[in-house]
Amino acid sequence: MFWVAGKGGFVLIPINGRLKPREVLYIINNSEAKCLVISKEYENVITEIKDDLKLIRLFYSVDPKIEGYTYTGNLIEKYPADDPKVDLNADDLLWFQYTSGTTGLPKGAMLTHGIAGAIVDIGYNAIKDKIHFGSDTRALQLLPCYSFSGIGFDFMYQWVGALTVIMEGFDPSNMMALIEKHKITDCHIVPVILNFLLNSPDFGKYDLGSLICITYGAAPMPPELLRQGIEKMGPIFMQDYGASEAGLLTILDIDDHIIDGPPEKVKRLASCGKPVPGVSVKVLNDNGEEVKPGEIGELTTKSDMVMKGYWKMPDETKRTLKNGRFYTGDLCTTEKDGYIYIQDRKKDMIISGGFNIYPYELESVLLEHPAVMDVAVFGIPDDEWGESVCAQVVLHKGTEATEVEIIEFMKQNLAGYKKAKKVEFVDHIPRTLTGKILKRELREKYWEGRERKV
Repeated sequence: MFWVAGKGGFVLIPINGRLKPREVLYIINNSEAKCLVISKEYENVITEIKDDLKLIRLFYSVDPKIEGYTYTGNLIEKYPADDPKVDLNADDLLWFQYTSGTTGLPKGAMLTHGIAGAIVDIGYNAIKDKIHFGSDTRALQLLPCYSFSGIGFDFMYQWVGALTVIMEGFDPSNMMALIEKHKITDCHIVPVILNFLLNSPDFGKYDLGSLICITYGAAPMPPELLRQGIEKMGPIFMQDYGASEAGLLTILDIDDHIIDGPPEKVKRLASCGKPVPGVSVKVLNDNGEEVKPGEIGELTTKSDMVMKGYWKMPDETKRTLKNGRFYTGDLCTTEKDGYIYIQDRKKDMIISGGFNIYPYELESVLLEHPAVMDVAVFGIPDDEWGESVCAQVVLHKGTEATEVEIIEFMKQNLAGYKKAKKVEFVDHIPRTLTGKILKRELREKYWEGRERKV
């Protein structure tokens, strides 16, 4: 669809197939789309909102015989295969990448033909000398094609002529079966996928020896989980850190994934690596000044991959694009050796009694507990301290733990003010398809009815 849109001069709006009808309706109307293309599985979603679609005039389907939709296969037969005579330049819009909406309504990042070219050029040059990446690459596409992570890697796979196997819906056993069957060499995952993979009862039953590189990103990777992955699957991991609005920013090489060695090198497992060539990355304080090593600031970037702005959101655009730099909202520290360490999202930070608490740090520590499989940490209202720490914990099957035990484990490994005041044991942690924890959804019941939401 991207190449069809690009050739014809259209703007593409990829939509997350897991969204509810009202969420789909918002994106379609907000984007001012005039043409809709669906497959059979989404017919019911569109039927529910069809009367409220403001501007859609053309309804197409990739599946035949859906009433009210024109089958795209008939269009292929009807029209010539000649390239359309459309005059395009690098500044023309190619697609809107809607953000996941974890902290509010989804925002449409406006991305151009030039930005798409920069994503391929900068991304490919950043990794071509670090791992083998060519026409004999056999990639497993795990991440949804509507997401920036899925789109970015798909661009590069197609650029080098790699074979891509697309996985429909995630299942750890099916993933391992596909790797064995197709002798997959490369795949791009989010941390929660590695967690499910290593804890699958079928892990070890399939031959995964063809894998050359597993690239991970989209959400922070807990160092303990990464260590387990390297121990069980070998030194095949590489991290890429980026944003829907700004493309690729940093890479942590395979060679930097050291689990035994000098402490200063082992520590790098917790970093997101170093900036890639062609990308300016700076960590700035609230005054716009670069922070010193060890100080916390917001990660910002400037490159040819940065969006033009948010569609119909001028105020939000001004807030995140300042002096030509995109402000990611990620709080980070730097080291003298150039490595960058993400502490947390600016909006997820907990302030308790005047102390800043970073949930990602606490989540990483809790994952070291032998009974903890998954965890989410967030702030809840506290009349004395402003906010206090709440942890939702998913336990490994067949294990047990108590709230007192979890809090005591935190006290042993963290400063006292960082320990949880409340621990809830749950069956799963709500996440987006790209692995980001839906912190807003977790907080909602605690902050309901309060004027202050943080």
